[in-house]
Order: sequence, then structure tokens, then C-alpha cells
Amino acid sequence: MNRPLVWLTASFYLGILVAAYLKIPFLIFCLLSFLSLIFSIVFIRENTKFSIFFLCAVFSLGATLLRNSQILPNCHIAKLIPYKSDSVSLIGVIDNDPIYQGKNVSFILKAEKLKVNETWQKTCGKVLVKVFRKNRFSYGDRLFLKGKLYRPFSFSKGFNYRDYLKHQNIYLILSIKKDSSMVKQLDKNVGNPVKSFAFQMRHKMKDVIVKNLSPFSAGILNAIILGERQNLSAHTRDVLVYSGTVHIIAISGLHLGIVAFIMLLTLKIIKIPRKPRYILTMLLLIIYSILTGANTPVIRATIMAIMLLFSYFIEREVNIYNSLSLAALIILAVNPWQLFEISFQLSFLSVVSIVWLSPKIKSLFPEKLNKIPRIRFLISIFSVSFAAWLGLLSLIAYYFRILSPITILANMIIVPYMTIIVASGFILALIGMLFSPLAPIFAASCELFIIILFKINSLLIGIPGAYFKLPSVSFYYVLLYYALLVIIFNGVGKYKTLSSTTRKSH
Repeated sequence: MNRPLVWLTASFYLGILVAAYLKIPFLIFCLLSFLSLIFSIVFIRENTKFSIFFLCAVFSLGATLLRNSQILPNCHIAKLIPYKSDSVSLIGVIDNDPIYQGKNVSFILKAEKLKVNETWQKTCGKVLVKVFRKNRFSYGDRLFLKGKLYRPFSFSKGFNYRDYLKHQNIYLILSIKKDSSMVKQLDKNVGNPVKSFAFQMRHKMKDVIVKNLSPFSAGILNAIILGERQNLSAHTRDVLVYSGTVHIIAISGLHLGIVAFIMLLTLKIIKIPRKPRYILTMLLLIIYSILTGANTPVIRATIMAIMLLFSYFIEREVNIYNSLSLAALIILAVNPWQLFEISFQLSFLSVVSIVWLSPKIKSLFPEKLNKIPRIRFLISIFSVSFAAWLGLLSLIAYYFRILSPITILANMIIVPYMTIIVASGFILALIGMLFSPLAPIFAASCELFIIILFKINSLLIGIPGAYFKLPSVSFYYVLLYYALLVIIFNGVGKYKTLSSTTRKSH
């Protein structure tokens, strides 16, 4: 079986999809998984039968894990509270870095005790807490909270907030008004010490950026290197969306790739041996993912980066399809609902599109041009940008109702330029923490780089035909588009192979 991890991941995906859309009992999937595994062991020496039964076992496992994630333990807070309750008392520990917006703050609370009918009882599960007053909270704080507990709203059109939170295992929201007696700190620093350290570093870096840059540039740089997007204006977001470069303000594989490159280069300059260099880079990427909030897209990108670095560490040839498949399996095994997240679909599809399509697009150019170094470089970045655009075009049209042809040119310029911004941003943050009097000197260049970035985006979307707003797109058109894409480029590959064989025979 070629690329076995790809087949395993595809079977796992299919199992998750079937469990999500068909109401088949959980025990049926468990039984099917067990029987498939037994038969795969029985036919272990017969390759074809073993492969079929083992893929069935993986399919059943995907379905079982999704259904299992829907079964909440009896102590779960969502089982102890009705759809909407009166005021409740809750004790728990803050499980993320709190987010501040104006005078309000929100955070995820890992519930420990709940007061029901004047009796305290142990509970579990996560709750999204919204405090409507300006308090200072930190990761690892144990709090007593009193407020109204309710289920998230489910909207009939567009973004479904309830499903979005459910995919993060959050089923309830606790709303706390301004009364000071409703919030009491019981303990501090009871969380993971590594996460606590990473969040402290995050706050120090943010303080340096905010103190030394204008509010506009600080908002963009905080989004690019720390993943904090709440201070970006609607106009800034629109410019990035229309140019197709909004991915630069969400920590993704691009950011992790740039950060890994900077780390490897720095460690090489200070003459760290090869294998320790890769180990240190993997550890630093894990710390960086925590520092940026350790949300799902960041963890996903970190796993993908570590898989590739590990391949280099053990000196094995990198099979990008197997590496991506393994990363997807790890992510979905932990949380199968990630398959339905837009960010998951876009990030994996963009990488697969680049790996599969860019060599085919590059092969369409005359060989004479590929022999000229500068033109070869331009062809390479065009092929990558065009491949990503083709791969995501239909899905972006379906979800966001926008078509941006200018994305191809924008990413050819912005993606390489991002290396400069990320590097200058980290240098500013580090200098600001170690030698604060020197920070304004580095801040000036950082400010200039960010203004140029935004000017480039603004100029590009001003070009006629840069982007088009679309009506709603049927999902059947999305499937048809990808079917045609596969047929066309498979045909291109076969044509190039046939042409090459014919030339050699002559």
C-alpha cells in the first residue's frame, strides 16, 4: 500500500463524517471496530484482506472517538445545569490566558465545584466565563464566581457559535455582572508551570511592543507574532481579507516555518551541533505555541512543523503526505470535531495543494526559463502561490463568499516579506526585555516594515478586478470544482510524462 498513513487518515476522516451525519448507535461502531481488528489479525499474512479489515478498523475507530466525545461524564457541569439557570456559584481554575476587550474580560474556567440547591458538589468540564468589569486575572488563578450560567446561542444562518464552542468541549457560558462580591480569588499559580512561564513571556513581549510602536502597528505585530487579533480594526481586517493575506494575522504553518527557520539559523550561527539544534528548535516551537495561546490552529501548525523537523533529525527522507497525515491523525484523535473547523480544512488543504499542484504548475514553464536562477526563483514562488490559490479558491468562496485573483500576486510579495517582519518583531521584543533603552531604535525599523506591509495590501486591492464578492455557493459546486481540479491536473501530469517519454525515444 503506497503512502499507508494517507489511507489510514482518509479512513479515519470517513469514520468521523459518518458518525457525525448518521445516527448509528455508539455500540455498533465499537463492535465494528472490534470485529475489524480481529479479522485484520486473522488475515495478517494476506496483504489485501489485512489492509481492507485494518482500514475498516481505523474507520470504526474514527466514528467511535467522535461519538465518545459526545458522551459527557455524569459529573460534567453541562449535565448538572438546565439550559438556562438562575444565579449559580462555581469554583474553578483559569485554563488560558485571559482576553481583555475594553472593560470586559473573558477566559476559560476548568470547573471544580458547583453549588446546586445550597450544596457544593464536585464537577468537571470547561466553562467560558465573561466578566463585565475590569478585573485583572491570570492563568492558574483559582476563583470563586457567581453569575448566570447558560448555553451558547445557536444561529440559524452563518457562524454557529454553539457548535464552535462545542468543538472546544465548552457547553456553557457564565456571565458575571459588575458586583464585586461575585468574584473572589482563592489561590494563585495552580496551573502548569511551563504554560505560566510562557504566558508571562507573552505579556512582557506585548508590553514592549505596545510601548514602542504606534497603536496601529502594535495591533498588527501582536497579531502576527503573538496571535492577539482583538485590537485590529475592521478596516485592517477587510484589507487583508480582500487581498487574500488574512492568514498572516493568524499563527499558522507559515509563522511556525519562519520561526523555525530563524531558530535553526541562530543556533547554527552559535555553532550548536546538528542534532541538538533540531531538538532545541522543536522544544522552542512548543514553548512558542504555548506563548501564542496554544489554541487549536497553533497546536496544529506546531505538530506539523515538529513532524517535519523530526524527519530531518532521524535523517529520513521526508514524505510530506505521510507527515501531514500523521499530524492530522494526532489532532483528530485528540479532538475529532476539528475536522469540521474551517481553519483545519484550510490549513491542511493549502499545504496539500502546494505539495501536489506547485510541481505540476512549475513543469508547465519552458525548461530554458528554469535554468536561469532569478527566473527559476520567480517561477517557484508563483507556482506555490498559484497552487495555494487554486486549492483554496472553492472553499473560500463557499465559506466567505469572496473571490480574490489578486491573492496570487499578493502572496508572492507578502509571504517572503513576512520573514523580515517576524524577525524584526522578535528582535524588538527581545531587545526591549533585555536592554529597554535600545528598543526605540529597533522599533523605528519595525514600524516602517509594518507600514510598508499595509501599503502593499492597500495598493493591491485597489487594482480593478482584485476581488469580487459572491452570492452563496452550493457545496455541490465545491465538490464539482475539486473533482475537475483533480481530473485536469492529473491529465497535465500524464501529458508531461508522455511528452518526456516521446522526446527521449526520439
